[in-house]
Amino acid sequence: MRKKIVILGAGFGGIKAVFELCKKLRRFGLSAQYEIILVDRNQYHTYTPTLYEIATTSKTTASQLNLKNIVTFPLKTVFKKIDAALIKGSVTNVDLIEGDIHLADGRKLKFDYLVLALGAETNYFNIPGLKENSFTLKTFLDALKIREAIWNKVEEGAGKIKIAVGGAGATGVELASEIKSWACEFEAERKCNVSVQIIEGMPTILPGLDVRVIKLVARRLRKIGVELLLNEFIQKVEPGRIFLKSGLIAECDILIWTGGVKAVSLMGSLPLKKEQKGRVITAGEMECLPQSEDLKLYGKIYALGDAICFYDPETGRPIPLLAEAAIQQAKIAAHNIFEDIKLAEGFSKKASHKKFVPGKYPYIIPVGGKYAVAKFGPLVIWGFPGWVLKGLVELYYLLFNVLPPFRAFKIWLKGLWIFMKNDRLG
Repeated sequence: MRKKIVILGAGFGGIKAVFELCKKLRRFGLSAQYEIILVDRNQYHTYTPTLYEIATTSKTTASQLNLKNIVTFPLKTVFKKIDAALIKGSVTNVDLIEGDIHLADGRKLKFDYLVLALGAETNYFNIPGLKENSFTLKTFLDALKIREAIWNKVEEGAGKIKIAVGGAGATGVELASEIKSWACEFEAERKCNVSVQIIEGMPTILPGLDVRVIKLVARRLRKIGVELLLNEFIQKVEPGRIFLKSGLIAECDILIWTGGVKAVSLMGSLPLKKEQKGRVITAGEMECLPQSEDLKLYGKIYALGDAICFYDPETGRPIPLLAEAAIQQAKIAAHNIFEDIKLAEGFSKKASHKKFVPGKYPYIIPVGGKYAVAKFGPLVIWGFPGWVLKGLVELYYLLFNVLPPFRAFKIWLKGLWIFMKNDRLG
């Protein structure tokens, strides 16, 4: 009977873990002895960094189907030549003592090795009315809902449309700036006025990023007309009104919340070692530790990406939730799982495990139109060159992490054509 390696979640880390494990098993002729199973509630992988573009692409520029094809990729296509079983289902419980995974439709899966790559969900911080009166940007459908809400306001003939974005992290900045750039189209054609405001509790936008990047992004936001309301925490939300802790009340027609994420609730219920905020902690080898020393877990359990908290050994602080970090963690988890398999199958006498070492990951912040700020090592690039670099990074990801080369290039070109028409230069 084949032993089972189960990966929960088809995000950046989950996809990479499947590719790495399949490649290693095939190389050693062990595909018949080990089965890789990927479980996700969707039948596709979503390239989340372009969701802000989906939310701000005019209906006249691209249809819903066209947009879906350039941001979501069917898992059957992604793993066309990969020996992995794909299961569509929502995970309701993971029994780490008995080694069972429970799905919403009643099915049960057994595992010998488990990779938890379930990602994150929106954190509303128990702010009254926030969830009920705001949009989020986590999925393709979320992006469409935002686009529809803005479009409907314009169609209604509103003379002034007020849009607020809660949170000045990368997602909030990207979305707010793109909405403001997109609004120029409405202001010119429909003679309406669209104001976009970012509300942030910290004294700066993009907290934790390089100060040079922050200055460039802040300057760009001011230039295109995005208002910044810093050092202001949201206390409660009612339809059309945001109550701030300072006593101010901000009026808005649309509120989009990007101010926080947390590991999915399922992770919090597992008997694994956690940090103070309830997030699962992994060791350097990406392996999960039991909640108590006397607790014996079934099989080997690994976790990665937004589902966990990993402390940087140099700074003692949690590392940022970045796609590149999840991909690197997936490589480490896959390597260590296969080292144990090699030992069990007699291919080696000792498992040679690796540890995940956080790096200074490059990042790119698009700031409306064909303009972005990118940081690669000590180098900061901004403006149109930064926007070009962003496109090349997206192509690299599709080519080497998701799709066959020809299909990846075709989809990238289609997306580039749509987004070039959608983005204003300047």
